[in-house]
Amino acid sequence: MGVRYEPLSNAELERIDGATMRVLRETGVKVLESEAVSLLEKAGAKFDKKTRIAKIPESLIRDCLKGAPRRFRLCGREGKHDLLFGEGNVYTGTVGTPVMTEGLDGVVRPSTVNDVENFYKLADALPNIDHSGWACWPRDVPERLAHLYEIYLGFRHSTKTLDGWNWGREMTEESIDLAAIVAGGREELKEKPMLLGFANPVSPLTLSKEATEGLISYAKAGQPCVYPPECLAGGTSPATVAGLLVQQNAEVLVSIAVAQLAERGAPSIYSSVSGMMDMRTGSIALGAPEVGLIMAGAAQLARFYGIPSRGTGGNTESMSVDYQAGVESMGTLLMAALSGWDIVYDAAGSIESSLTASYAKMVLDNDVCGEVKRIISGIDLSEESLAVDVIGVAAAKGGFLSSPHTLRHFRTETYSPSSFWRGSRTLWESQGRRDVITKAREAAEQIIREHRISAPLDREVDRRMTDYIKKVKKRKGV
Repeated sequence: MGVRYEPLSNAELERIDGATMRVLRETGVKVLESEAVSLLEKAGAKFDKKTRIAKIPESLIRDCLKGAPRRFRLCGREGKHDLLFGEGNVYTGTVGTPVMTEGLDGVVRPSTVNDVENFYKLADALPNIDHSGWACWPRDVPERLAHLYEIYLGFRHSTKTLDGWNWGREMTEESIDLAAIVAGGREELKEKPMLLGFANPVSPLTLSKEATEGLISYAKAGQPCVYPPECLAGGTSPATVAGLLVQQNAEVLVSIAVAQLAERGAPSIYSSVSGMMDMRTGSIALGAPEVGLIMAGAAQLARFYGIPSRGTGGNTESMSVDYQAGVESMGTLLMAALSGWDIVYDAAGSIESSLTASYAKMVLDNDVCGEVKRIISGIDLSEESLAVDVIGVAAAKGGFLSSPHTLRHFRTETYSPSSFWRGSRTLWESQGRRDVITKAREAAEQIIREHRISAPLDREVDRRMTDYIKKVKKRKGV
């Protein structure tokens, strides 16, 4: 039986739900995109043109929640890495879009297209990472083309599921066009969604023009989309965890409503990437213990509404891969996984509040993800695992090392991290006293150098994708 942490009772979830409905009805949400305004008004919301605030009745939200699917599939290019949302699985994804990279030499610098390729290779190769997110954002290509490089290189270097792009209608439609080349057309892409979109509300209580344009485009194209508020407790939301959960819930629910009004049945994902403000510095604290509580409460709310979910974990404010990074990353990742999110983002590679991606930490976090997955899998209480007869036989012999039962189970019952040391000091010293960071960098370098994708991208598809990028580049004059 799997393990789950749920700090809120049903009555407490209903209190948060009731408070959320009051916020939506009485305070409302600022909506800066015209089509979303039109959709909400037609469905019964009251919109003030001067303030651009939509006050939204509870009945509208309840009806839209009924339309959101409880289960759906996000597809990888090859098929064997598809993610099934709403089935009780907990998947892990990489850090998303840091603009800086800590290289194999330990030096932090602006991310490049070469880093994008390398991180995709790592994500594809590392077994405990389920989703190849945009582990860094390239700064050596035109900003207006970077999203296309991300998608193209993702399909080229990974068979796992990928992120999409949701900022502005034009660029969002370009991301859909590019993925449609791989899928065989837009209708085929709609039947087999291959892009995971992100349409972040702006806290407090605002739907921006650009993100909402992207949200609507993805809804109509049948691509699943997450709506993750980035509330900063005490800054852009109430300082209390409960107050943050209420505001965040309102931002997520109105986003789901817009998606469902644009396309009934659009795959929608309840999301959060909220954190605490450190009042000493004014900085976000994504590695804080309270983030685990936010993730737990938000995951419960997702299940309360019957909506698949995406949380965050594995974050740290540390500037390097050190003790702080390990403690904060393990703490937030384990809490998010125990909370039962369908997918946990930032689970691998994040330092500096996810502003920097680290090669070494990507490798180390793969092992942390493996440990976390082992913990949440729980304890098997089958007759085979209870091993009563095995105990009777092996105890008489004085040990279990040679028991067939041990041979059947030791590989699956015990997770063995590839990066962490287990052994004597004498053996460690004889092997060169290598620390865990050095080992991780060496492993990352080897994967980047030697990894070969299991199913290379079809040459004709590759050509059509690169031709498409050239056409966009020419059209935009970059």
